[in-house]
Amino acid sequence: MLRCNFEWQFQSRAASFILFGAILLFISFIFIALSAKDVYRARRIAAQETSATGTIIEKNLHRASDDGTSNTSYDVSYVFTTVDGRQIQSNDTVDADIWDQLPERGPVAVQYAATAPTINRLRANTGTVASAYLVLMIGAAVGLMGVPLVVLGLRTPRLEVIARSGPLFKARASPWIVLGCILSFCGLIFLLVGLLALRQDRLFRADGVIAPALVLTKSSHVEINGQNNVQESKYEVGYRFATPDGGWVRGSDKVDRRTWRSIRERDLIQIVYLPEHPARNRLVATDPGTGPWVVIMLGGSLTTGGVVSLGCGFLGATRKRRLRRR
Repeated sequence: MLRCNFEWQFQSRAASFILFGAILLFISFIFIALSAKDVYRARRIAAQETSATGTIIEKNLHRASDDGTSNTSYDVSYVFTTVDGRQIQSNDTVDADIWDQLPERGPVAVQYAATAPTINRLRANTGTVASAYLVLMIGAAVGLMGVPLVVLGLRTPRLEVIARSGPLFKARASPWIVLGCILSFCGLIFLLVGLLALRQDRLFRADGVIAPALVLTKSSHVEINGQNNVQESKYEVGYRFATPDGGWVRGSDKVDRRTWRSIRERDLIQIVYLPEHPARNRLVATDPGTGPWVVIMLGGSLTTGGVVSLGCGFLGATRKRRLRRR
């Protein structure tokens, strides 16, 4: 009968600690580098905050490129006068909602550092600062996890050879049981995803309200397909719509490349939302159709195969124990 022997072993605990610690420190460095400039500017303004009333020169909308190499962004160019009479011209990247609220050629509140007025921002633009602090804290937390691992690795003896001390971890299992566990786990995930998608689709069909929405942003990013390690581009559209009670709701939905290219910022599109939970919404054009059923059938097939494989594995193990007793 086939038997599978799995062994996980490390030639050196020290090398493992240093490797994982170095990876965490590298990730931490990336997060800190991305947020350092914005956090520094925010700290300078907070320490020497001076207010002024500026005038908007221009409101700019930078549309996403059709090939997906850039995303939608909004910025505002403005001019203001410092307390000592200097005139400073600057610009600031803002959220789409703030961009809509700012009047063309109108007044705008500005904050700047008294000793360095070129370091400034719109008073209403606090979201960027909060995001920068959040990214910095995440980077610091990841770094704090990496430092102890590196220190522990440097302090751990490096001569832990397998021939002398044996593998750190060894496990024996029937290949049928291993295969059954993998298939059952993957199948249950597909079943859960499919059932949730089917339930939401039925809610949209039964209770959904169709409304016009204003397209605010288009974005794209690259993901690596775990099955074949191929890079795939994912596309997303952000929008805003009004509810009957007069409120405004921001939403987003993933779309295919063809739909993404056919949509333009500031155009109106049709979306559907649940009246009791407006935050749950999607584009009318992204009707999943039979997609949830396909995922459910795939999950059911994998789960069934996993259960059968587990049954074969446990039956084989039972027969083996009986033969040993004889």
